[in-house]
Amino acid sequence: MAGAIFLFVAVGVCVVGFLLIWLRHRDRSTFTSSVDRFDAEMSALRPPAGSGRRRRGR
Repeated sequence: MAGAIFLFVAVGVCVVGFLLIWLRHRDRSTFTSSVDRFDAEMSALRPPAGSGRRRRGR
């Protein structure tokens, strides 16, 4: 019986430690954080304004 109690205490300590580490290192998110991340990715893919490449119409 003492072994089972030790096992439950050890698992409980591990779970609490995991939750503390996860809470400390998670990304802070706001209401518009997903929109901001999408806009940052799109601006990284967008060509520079003065690149001189234009499409020709047919």
